[in-house]
Amino acid sequence: MERRWVIQRLPLTGALKARFHLECASASDLKSKANRLRNLESSLGNKLMAIMTFARDDKESVAIGKMIDELLKDDSYHIIFIDASITPLGNDLLDQYANAMANATYQKGKDNDLSRQYERDAKDILKKWRQRIENGEYRIYSKQKPAGERATTQAALYAELTLINSTIYPLSLETGSAVPSSMWDLNAVKFGVEAAVAEDTTKKGVFSSSNPNTKLENFIGEDAWKHPNYWVDKPYLLISKIKIEVEKIIFDEFKKNGRVSIRQIYSVLMDKPYGFMPCNLSVFVLAFVLKEYAVSSFTYTDGLTNDVMSTDKLRLMIDEVIKLQNTPNPRYKDKFIVTMTPEERKFSDVASDIFGIQRNLCTSIEQTRERIRDKMKGLSFPIWCLKYILDTEKLKTEKDIMVELIDGFSDIANSGAASKKTDSDIAISIGALCIEHEDASADLKSILSSAKCKEGMDAYLHQFEGGELVKLAETVSDNGQYINRLRKKFDADAANWVWNKETADQKIREVILEYRIIVESNKVNPRALTFDNAVQEWCTKCKTIRMSYLCAENYWNDLKGFMNLLYSIKKSGSIPESQRENFLNQLTLHANDFISYCSNQLEIFKQACSFYLNEFTGDEIRDLYQAIKGNDVFTMERSDYVNLVKQTVNEFTLTRKSMRLRKLWKDKTGTESPKKWSEQFKTPILCMVSETEIEQARAAFDTLNRNQPDAGSIDKALEYLESAGFYDSLKDEKARDAAFKRCIIKNYDVILTDLDDVRDYLVRTVGSPYSWLVLPSVEAKLKEMAQAKYDESGCDTALEKIDSMDVEDVKRYLKQLIRGNMTVGIEIIKDN
Repeated sequence: MERRWVIQRLPLTGALKARFHLECASASDLKSKANRLRNLESSLGNKLMAIMTFARDDKESVAIGKMIDELLKDDSYHIIFIDASITPLGNDLLDQYANAMANATYQKGKDNDLSRQYERDAKDILKKWRQRIENGEYRIYSKQKPAGERATTQAALYAELTLINSTIYPLSLETGSAVPSSMWDLNAVKFGVEAAVAEDTTKKGVFSSSNPNTKLENFIGEDAWKHPNYWVDKPYLLISKIKIEVEKIIFDEFKKNGRVSIRQIYSVLMDKPYGFMPCNLSVFVLAFVLKEYAVSSFTYTDGLTNDVMSTDKLRLMIDEVIKLQNTPNPRYKDKFIVTMTPEERKFSDVASDIFGIQRNLCTSIEQTRERIRDKMKGLSFPIWCLKYILDTEKLKTEKDIMVELIDGFSDIANSGAASKKTDSDIAISIGALCIEHEDASADLKSILSSAKCKEGMDAYLHQFEGGELVKLAETVSDNGQYINRLRKKFDADAANWVWNKETADQKIREVILEYRIIVESNKVNPRALTFDNAVQEWCTKCKTIRMSYLCAENYWNDLKGFMNLLYSIKKSGSIPESQRENFLNQLTLHANDFISYCSNQLEIFKQACSFYLNEFTGDEIRDLYQAIKGNDVFTMERSDYVNLVKQTVNEFTLTRKSMRLRKLWKDKTGTESPKKWSEQFKTPILCMVSETEIEQARAAFDTLNRNQPDAGSIDKALEYLESAGFYDSLKDEKARDAAFKRCIIKNYDVILTDLDDVRDYLVRTVGSPYSWLVLPSVEAKLKEMAQAKYDESGCDTALEKIDSMDVEDVKRYLKQLIRGNMTVGIEIIKDN
C-alpha cells in the first residue's frame, strides 16, 4: 500500500526521473532497503539513489529520523533520504483505513457491491493522507547536508533534488537550458543523430519543438549552432566544455593508436562531471560533438568490418553504446573511428581507383593492403613487370615517377615482418607521390592489366640472363608457351603478390632448368614440347624396360645414379624440383649409356636373374625376356620381380613343351591336332588306335586339343606319342576306311557301303568327327540311314537271295534267324 501510494503521489519526471533511482520505505524496512540499494549501486551506473520514507504515527517518524542519522554516518551508503514521515498517517485515519479494508474483505463474495464500496472508502482515506503529505513538508538528507534540508512543497523538493544532481554532475545536460520533456526518454536515436550532424531539427520528430524556449538550437546555443569552431571561440559554453573533453580523448587516442572507441568517449561522458544518461538528449549532444567525424575522411571499424564514416555509421555507434548503459551486452563489439592523414587518404583513393576496389572497402591502410593483394592475385604476373614496358607506353608521367609508384605498390603488397618500412610509411609515400604528380595514378591504371603484366614479363625474360629461356624455348619449338609455363609457377602459389623480383628470378631459373631438361630429353625420347610431356616420355620409356631397377641394383654400374632417378620419376610421375638439377646432370653424362642399355637390355637381365636362366639358350633367354609382361616392371620390388620371372620361366617352359608336343604331332600327322585330323579325314582318330591304348591315346589327344594344357598332361602326352605306332595307318586310306567300318558303321556295312556318303551325313547331322566314337546319337543316325537304304533297295536284294536258295538252305537260315531274333519267332507263332 505504501509503495503504490508514494509512486502515484510523488512521480519524478523529466531529468529527475532519468537521474534518480527512487524507492520507498517505512520504519520496518528502511535499513533493509538501504542495504539493498548499497548492493545495487555498481549496477545503477551514474544514477543517484534515493529513499522516500513515511510513517503511520509520530513514533515511527522519530524512529525513521534516528535510522537516517545512523545511515548517513556510514560512508558505505551513498543514498539521499527524502523524509515524508513528518506527515504521518495518524491513528484515526489508520483505524478508518483498516476497518474499511477489513469490511471489504469480509463482504467479498457475499455482497460484492458493498465490498467495492468499502474499497472506495479505503482509497478515499488514503487520498486524504496523500493530500496532507502533498501540502505538508519534506526533509532531504544527503552527505552534503546531513542535517537535512527542509522543503515545504513538492516544487521545493524537486528543486533540492536538482541542486543535489548539479552538485554531483556540474556539467550534466540537466544544467543546460530547458528542453522538451521527451528529450529525457530514449526512443528516437536515428532522428537525433541526423538532426545533430546536419544541425537541422526540422521534421525530426521529438527533436523539433514549436516552443522557442525549448528548441534544441537554444540548448546548444547560438554561439555554437552552425559555428564550425565554437569550442575554440566560445570555450565557456556547456557544449564547448563537452566538446573539448571529447576532442582531448580523440586527440590522445589518434596519436597513440590511430583510432578511438565510441565506448571510451561515452564512458568519460557518463562519469563526473558530465553524467550522460541514456536519453534522446544524450544522443543529440553526443552526435553534435562528433559530427566532424561523420565524414569519409575518417573510417569506421568494429574489428571485423570496415567502412567510411558517415551519419549512418555514427548513428549505429551511438545507438549501441547508449543502449548498452541500460542493457549491458557481453557480446557487444566495440566500434572505432579511425583517422587518416591526407597522404593516407590519397593512398586509399588511388588504390581504390587503380585496382577497382570499392572505396568503402579501403577504410584503413591494412584493409586497403589486403584488397590490393587480392586484386594482384588476379594479375598474370607481378606488378613490377610493368616497369619493363614503360618505354613503349604513352604516359603523361615521367618514367622514374612511374617506377617509384609501381615499386611502392609492390612494397605494400610484400610488406611484412621482414620489411624495413611499415605499411603506413609506404602508404604515405604513395599518397604523397600521387598528390605531387596528379597523372601518375591514372597512368598506372591505364596499363594495369594481366595482358600488360604478361607483356612486361616477356620483355624482362628477353633480357634475363641473356634471354636464355627464350632461346631454349625456340630450340624446343614451343610456340611461345614458355611464358605460360612461367605463369603456372606464379599461379601455383595463391599469394603471388609476395613475389618480389628476387623471388621471381628464382622461379624463372626453375623454368630455364625445365627447358634444359626438355632439350636434353628430346635427344633420347620422342620430341616433347613441354616439361610435363618430357616427364611423361620418360615414364613411357620406363615401360619398355623389363628389368626391375631394385632387382638389378648391383648391376647398373655407371648408370646406377641415372636409373635411380628414373625409378623415382616412374614411381611418382614427376621430377621433384629438388632433383631436377641432378637429373639434368645425370642425363647429360649418361644419355649415350642409357641409349645403349635400351638397345640391349639382356646382359643385365642375364646377370641379375642368372639362377633362373641356366637351362635356356641365348635365343630362349631373349624370347623369355620379351615374354615378361607389365607396364610397371621397372619399379617392381625385388621379390615381386623375382616371382614374375619365375612365373614367366614356368610359363615359358610349359610353352616350350607344348610347342614340342605340337611339333611332334605336326611332323607325324601333318595336322594341327587330333581333332583337326579327325575333321580332315572325317574319321574319329581314336578308331585308329588299338583297344589296349585307347585311354592313353584319348588323354594324349585331349591334351593336344586344349589351348593351355598343364605340364603333367604334356609330359604324359609326349611320352605316349613319341613311342606310338599308329602313325603309318593314319596315312593309309584303306586302314582309315577299315577302322571307320569297324568302329562306326559296324553291322550296317552291308547296307551302308558308300563310306564317304556316311561320313558326310554324320558331319551334317552330328558334328565334329572327333567325338563320333562316344556319341549315342551316331548309332541312332546310322540306324536311320540304314533303314532308309534298306527300304530303298536292301529288301529286294534280300528277297532275290531267298528265291535263289533251295528249301533246305531256307529252312536252316530261318531256324537260325528265329533262334537269334525273338521278334521273328513271335511273328511266325502268331501267323500259325
